[in-house]
Amino acid sequence: MLPGISTACLYPLRTEESLRTLLALGPKCLEVFVNAEIELDDTFLRELRVMADNAGAKIVSVHPYISAMEHMFFFSHYPRRFVEGLEIYRRFFKAADILGADSLVFHGDYQFSGMPREEYFERFGRLWEEAGKYGISLCQENVSRCQSGRADFIAEMRKALPDVEYVLDVKQTVRAGEDLWNMVEMMGEKIKHIHISDHNSEESCLPPGQGVLNIPKLLDNIGKIGFSGGVIVELYGENFGDIVELSDSFQHLCRLLSTYS
Repeated sequence: MLPGISTACLYPLRTEESLRTLLALGPKCLEVFVNAEIELDDTFLRELRVMADNAGAKIVSVHPYISAMEHMFFFSHYPRRFVEGLEIYRRFFKAADILGADSLVFHGDYQFSGMPREEYFERFGRLWEEAGKYGISLCQENVSRCQSGRADFIAEMRKALPDVEYVLDVKQTVRAGEDLWNMVEMMGEKIKHIHISDHNSEESCLPPGQGVLNIPKLLDNIGKIGFSGGVIVELYGENFGDIVELSDSFQHLCRLLSTYS
């Protein structure tokens, strides 16, 4: 398991500045949150890759800034949007490839859209196949406002698409009112990537080590199913005070993960 951080933590700092700041904390892996169309430029992406390579870190995943529009691109009743959305996402697949990442994080359709799950899985499968042409795994993340926020949805998706991999997001299980351990069980050995955070009875997203999450239990559970990917700290700016607090939390995670290296 590799301790990492997402550039999303420092939003709205520019992506390259976020990456540079986070690399100083010594992560072994990172997630890059692409925040603007200009950041899909090949030259820009290669510069980010060099920054990570020079620091001895690996960019393992990419998160598109247009995730909230996936329901409109891929799950509407207007076929042209799917074709157009696929063309847009080819640029993100290419971006991930340039960065050396092997995963793209996907939110999907909203929970109450009314689209049958069977049709969702068929459309996702088409996207997943296209991502594979670039060597990228399109990973379904559990997101509270989306169909994917429910563990029973994940269970059905695994049956329909047995090769698809998943992003386990701890804070999203809390916000969806789902049981974390059940979500881990439903995703099982197909967990590719983890967004870790802590929480308590009042806050759904806190720095690791500042809440009630039993992090050793989580690491034990995912270790038993053979997980060896990135455990990525993904917070929002309002969830921590300054870079020192973020660094302290990340180092706490690193100490816990050192047992599993």
